[in-house]
Amino acid sequence: MTRLVPLLLLTAAALAAQIGGATWATPVPKNFPEPAWWDQGVVFVGNWEPLVFRLRHGGETPVDVVAQYRREHTEETVLKLKEAGVNMILTHFYKTGLDSDREDIEEARKLGVLCRKHGLRLGAYIGGTIFAETLLRDVPEAKEWIRYDEHGDPVRYSDQTYRYRPDFNHPGYVEHMKKVIRVAIEEVKTDLIHLDNHALIAPPWTGNTPEINRRFREFLARKYAPGLLKDRLGFSGLRAVTVPTWHGIARPAALAPVTDPLIQEWIDFRCQDFAEYYGKLAAWIRQLNPEVVVELNPHGIYGSNRAFLNGIDHARLLPHGSVFWSEEPNEAQVSPAGILVSKIRSYKLARSLDQTLFAYTGPQRAEPKLRSWRLLMAEAMAFNRNCLGDVGSPLSAYDLPEDARRYIRFYRDHNRHYSATQAVADVALVRSFPSMAYNSLGPHLETTLMEQLLIQYKIPFAIIFDPQLGDLARYRAVILANQESLSERAIGQIREYVRGGGGLVATGHTSLYNDWRRRRADYGLADVLGIRLAPHRSLPAERRGAFGQGRAAYVPAVVPAQPIPDLESQGAGGFGNRFWRLPKNAVELVAAICYAAGEPLSVEFSAAPLTTVMELTDKKDASERVLHWINYRLGAPVEPAAVTVAVPRDRKVTAIELLSPDRKTAEPLPFTLEGGRVRFTLPRLEVYNVAILKLS
Repeated sequence: MTRLVPLLLLTAAALAAQIGGATWATPVPKNFPEPAWWDQGVVFVGNWEPLVFRLRHGGETPVDVVAQYRREHTEETVLKLKEAGVNMILTHFYKTGLDSDREDIEEARKLGVLCRKHGLRLGAYIGGTIFAETLLRDVPEAKEWIRYDEHGDPVRYSDQTYRYRPDFNHPGYVEHMKKVIRVAIEEVKTDLIHLDNHALIAPPWTGNTPEINRRFREFLARKYAPGLLKDRLGFSGLRAVTVPTWHGIARPAALAPVTDPLIQEWIDFRCQDFAEYYGKLAAWIRQLNPEVVVELNPHGIYGSNRAFLNGIDHARLLPHGSVFWSEEPNEAQVSPAGILVSKIRSYKLARSLDQTLFAYTGPQRAEPKLRSWRLLMAEAMAFNRNCLGDVGSPLSAYDLPEDARRYIRFYRDHNRHYSATQAVADVALVRSFPSMAYNSLGPHLETTLMEQLLIQYKIPFAIIFDPQLGDLARYRAVILANQESLSERAIGQIREYVRGGGGLVATGHTSLYNDWRRRRADYGLADVLGIRLAPHRSLPAERRGAFGQGRAAYVPAVVPAQPIPDLESQGAGGFGNRFWRLPKNAVELVAAICYAAGEPLSVEFSAAPLTTVMELTDKKDASERVLHWINYRLGAPVEPAAVTVAVPRDRKVTAIELLSPDRKTAEPLPFTLEGGRVRFTLPRLEVYNVAILKLS
């Protein structure tokens, strides 16, 4: 039997007058203007491996590798790409060293000339590893930039014995990368810088050098006055402090929760140090040419503790640039186990931080039998900030499937509906740094499952972070899924938000610990939630109630659909898509969210399969509200569905138009108005339908 979204039955008459206020997701503001050409609809392909690396790497190298490489750089290929709808090539630039890459750099420069001739943009790839056989040969001092482990061994990149991991924020490495970037901008004249291989590596291969230890001690000295440092560590002298060592710890990533204060500080240091490195390079790029877009490849969020494993705090890192790449293995589908898999979390992350996400959306990652590139592209159109993603390699333009071309044409032809938009969000799900960084288990499991529920139950939501807690008033409800470690500042911001009329849903041990993960005598939000700490820390009972002018709901847990064996051994690797079944208590959680929201949500489907998802976006000029609807079960079209959408305050709906790459023509949709909401029926859904609400 098809599972359907329940009707969200809320009182209408008393609430109708309140409906329609814009509830856009709050981005962390950038402190720089973006180039005027950006946010105009990017469709790109990649050929970022130079010939020198293709030959050195070996593996499945084709016999005609040189001929293929030459063909990628021809004018014929550029014209084929343009004809297919591609408007940017992300090409090789720096991989093995400026000297050893010199011939490839010249090829990239000439490719840029061809791109500009035919109206395409060029992106330049800059790798983040040290090649022993070339860079160390040409720049001997680069050996000082290598990340060495606690035994003095260089940390390698994967199983490639000739590539080493650098200490990114080493002053010498930073200056070298600035030199590399200058060549890319001044010689190749790139439009975008793509920084690849840029994520720190998990313990025990984290790096332990005099330079890293020096920066760690400086970090602690900047962060804490001596008295506060003593309260934190038990002592205030830092001379003998070093980053954690992992010898004898079989599985460092299994540490959960992280209670050692120095390891906690090390996690914070890695996130801060890496963000500072990215900030230096991004500022340098914009200093040389503010028209160049800055992009990094740290991957997105998908169930693991990225702060512990990779030194990634997206909220600190990403605002230095405009784009980030996520190569996560979560291609859109309903898996054989019946689990809806998507990159929606990472797209939501991008929207929250005013970023664009680069992801693979072409046949290179798709299921050929199902032609699932349609679904990958539909997901990008609905959730991304105006980028269709990487649709293939340069040579794939010669045999790109027709329906992939059709989806690209649809995106390019209707780009006015995708550019200059913002996502509408009634609900904000909080990913608190200390909660998620210092405990790889409960907070990650419950947050990941809560996100899955919001996705499949079609609740308009945003993912937000600690810096955004000061702007909660724009949301109808905030969700804290076992966000156990909250600072006093965060608790104060949440309390005042609810007191002023906001809604709150909390689960698990939310607010039991402070941001050092020291246990409080009672829940920090005990008064707001109406709960108390029970003996032996057993979870309180479910509760709903008022607080000030707002509403709060407490649910003891987000319960997995099936028990997770050996949960305690799961570790920082976390909860990948095999765990993404809807929670066992999904209906109760949805009811708690609706109670906390206090009024109808901006989008409500009367009945639609849980294997369909939606996104609601607004044009920034308030001329349109756009409803995207996607079917993740390919080959099983969905019957028409009735839907109501809130009309933005002080606007009127003049027409609704249905667009789809699966239909030959657009069609008008009849609608009725019901006290600040518009009701209409979405027609049969194959893969992707878009309803354009014209506003005046």
